[in-house]
Amino acid sequence: MPSDRFARFLPLAGVFAGLLLAAGLTLTYSIPSSETSFEETFSWWKDNRGQHQISGLLLAPLVALMLICFGAGLQRSLRRGNGDSGHGSVAFGGAILAAAGFALIGQLEGAAANAAHEGHQEAVYALSQLHSYDWLTFNAAWAAVLLASGLGARRNGMLPSWLAWATIAIGATQLTPAGFLGSLFIPPWLIVVGIWLFRAQPSVSPQQVGLAHEEVALSTS
Repeated sequence: MPSDRFARFLPLAGVFAGLLLAAGLTLTYSIPSSETSFEETFSWWKDNRGQHQISGLLLAPLVALMLICFGAGLQRSLRRGNGDSGHGSVAFGGAILAAAGFALIGQLEGAAANAAHEGHQEAVYALSQLHSYDWLTFNAAWAAVLLASGLGARRNGMLPSWLAWATIAIGATQLTPAGFLGSLFIPPWLIVVGIWLFRAQPSVSPQQVGLAHEEVALSTS
């Protein structure tokens, strides 16, 4: 079935998501953990307000948007050639959950940075504690995206065998204590898979798309 420009953009959204996610992780790599003391947590958020305004109020919403688009692209690719096997629906659902997680992170970072600027120490500590457990959402979300994509790719061949197995392996780590280490591979995975799916799409001219639309209109008239 011919694809339009928006459909061709969907895989590239994964590339943008991976780049934006890598930038966000670079800005927030030293974020306080749940074991960090009350005073150190407040001091850190107060001293790093600017970078969290960039990460939380700019990058996180953009990552969320790109993941929704990429999830739609994954669903289309996973359904191609074998009908709706369920893999596409699970991958898209995982992408939606991950996008919601990034939207929530944006809210938490924006609120914590602003509370630190205003001197509300208790609020900063509470928000930071919530932020430090965001992995609970992301482990489930990435496991769904990666496992469904890898298993679906093994079924319909949308990815080469080595990349499909790598996808399954990274997804499996999200269900284990090694989930943090596996998550470090997610930005490059988004970039590599996004490029692969974009290049694998059939090239369709605007004239072909127009003819296809005319044929559909004639068949339904």
